Order: sequence, then structure tokens, then C-alpha cells
Amino acid sequence: MNLKTAMTDGPILLTGATGFIGMELLVRLLERSDRDVVTIVRAADDHAAQARMDGVLDTLFAPQQVGAVRPRVRAVAGDLERPDVGLAAATRDRLTSEVAAIAHCAASVSFDQSLEDARRINVGGTSAVLGLASQARARGVLERLVHVSTAYVAGERSGRVDESQGYVGQRFRNTYEQTKLEAELLVADSDVPTSILRPSIVVGDSVTGWTPTFNVIYWPLLAFARNLLPTVPADPDGHVDIVCVDTVADALFTLLDGPLEEGTVHAVAGDDAVRNIDLATMAAAAFGREPPRFVAPGEDPKSEERAGVFVPYFRSRLMFDACRGRKLGFRPPPLKEYFGGLMDYADRADWGKSPLPRWKVTAP
Repeated sequence: MNLKTAMTDGPILLTGATGFIGMELLVRLLERSDRDVVTIVRAADDHAAQARMDGVLDTLFAPQQVGAVRPRVRAVAGDLERPDVGLAAATRDRLTSEVAAIAHCAASVSFDQSLEDARRINVGGTSAVLGLASQARARGVLERLVHVSTAYVAGERSGRVDESQGYVGQRFRNTYEQTKLEAELLVADSDVPTSILRPSIVVGDSVTGWTPTFNVIYWPLLAFARNLLPTVPADPDGHVDIVCVDTVADALFTLLDGPLEEGTVHAVAGDDAVRNIDLATMAAAAFGREPPRFVAPGEDPKSEERAGVFVPYFRSRLMFDACRGRKLGFRPPPLKEYFGGLMDYADRADWGKSPLPRWKVTAP
């Protein structure tokens, strides 16, 4: 189903357009559809918001392409931490009279925020976006909202997690997981037709390796590459679920473009999730080093200190079911097929110190 037939003639509202997943979704919206896009950008005013968004477009598109897409992207100043998304009254009135769909990608992904701060962004921001969506729905223009969550709302559990499972009494490793689940509960309880996409650990593009950020799994990989993590406080047979950003962005585009799919969907490696020991072997080969030694809890306090907030993930035996996602075509390639490309780009970009524009990066 094409966006033209699926929705009204209004634009798509995108939050988080300056973030990794939001940028990749923006590329797909501009390249695969003829929809206009409105982005909410934290800035002093609309002029500053547009200038910031123009900078993002210059990163995503080559000079000979950007002129064609720039007129289709309108940025408005807003702040998801403020009531009514921090929008001017006239801007809010216009948006709720025209937007056909909302893709809510904005979030704080910090693992060590206070619960209050994480809630203000991840829960309060989602609540504000839902208010906007509800008003647009009441005016008869909004068809759907797609919300980006995380598969790790499963928390401190083991075994297989079904896509339909939400809160089942689990404990959480950090405030990020907790507040993303709290946001999901708001979305599920809203009066707007919604899809919730739960990616796992998102890394760069599977073809080019490109990423604008080097966090989460990149940090321990960098530490190992620089001999700062010769021992790993991990379960060698535990699994780490890693998914390339192109799978996640393609999934979001499908949920916006295709027939309405209400409910929760995983965008994960699933049964193809790698074991920690296999990830370590791949990293050792990429960096020309001996594989790290795995240590039990408490055996090497220094390595636990260096691994920090990632230690609970190193010891996870969580597996994510992906039946619904697979039926919708969300099937990422195995990590071993593109891990080398990820590390090649990390080296070219000096792990984020010398980032390259997306349009300049080709397959290694």
C-alpha cells in the first residue's frame, strides 16, 4: 500500500530527526515516497530549527541531491520536555490540522540518567506527542503513529521474550529500560492507532558501516581494540542481540507505508543473536588481537568498572522472538556478514572523532 492511498495528503511528523534512527528514516521517506516531512527540532525558533535541519540534510545527501529534498523538509522549533511539545500555538494548530502520520523516534538512550530525568524525556515526551496525535486524530487527519521503543523493555529476564509481552513484573537494568516501557504503556492506552517497534542494540549500516554515533556496543569494542578490556565480565554463552540500522529504518518505513499494523513488533536478530564468545572472536580477528578472557562476577573488579553500565548485558541470556517482525519482512543479515564493515568505518571515522557525511561513505 502506498502512502498516498494509505493516508490523507498531509505530511509526516518526525521526532528525533537529528538522531541516528530518525536520520535513516528521513532518508527513506525522502527517497521512497513523495511525502513532505515536518520535524520537531530543539532550537530557539523555527529559523534556527530549519538551519539545524539543513545541516542534517547536508550530512545525509550529496550536494547534487540535497537541493531536491530540502524543500520537502520543514523544521519547527519544539521541545519534547515541555508541555504541548514546546510548540507555538499557531504551529500546533497547523500541525494537528495536517499531519497524516507521526513517527516518534526521539528519546534519551542514556543508561545512567536519574529516573526523574529519564522520565521527563522518554515518558513526558511521549505523552506530549500522544496529545498532539490525539488532537490530529480528532480532526480527522491523522491515520497512525509509529513509536520507537526497545526490545530491552524485557528487563532482567532470561529465556524467550514474545513480541506481545509488555510488563510482566520484570525488574530493569537501568532507567532507560524502565522509562521506555512506561512510554509503551502510554502508547498502548492511547486513542490513536499505533505501532510500537522494538529494536535491540542498533549499530551502523550493514553495507557501509556508517553511523553518526559510537555508543552502546561500540564502547566495549573500542576498549578491547585499545587493550583496555583484556578480560570481559561476561557469560561466554550469553547472547547479545545486535541489529543494523538499515533493518530498523526499513521496518519503520514499512510500518508507516504499509497496511496498518497495530501492536508491538520486534526488529531484532532473534535466533541469529550472537553469543558473547563469538562476538569476542569476531572482534579479535578484526583488531588482530588475541580474544579476551571471560571472567565470572567479582573475579576482576577492574574489568567490571571499565565495562560499567554494560555489565548486565554481557551476562544476559535473553532471546527475542521475532515471528511477527519476520512476517512483515524485518530480517536483518547475520552480524558476522557485516561486522568487518562496521569496524572498518569505525576506524575510518576514528570512532566518532572524524565522522564522515553519510553520502560520502560507500561499501568497504
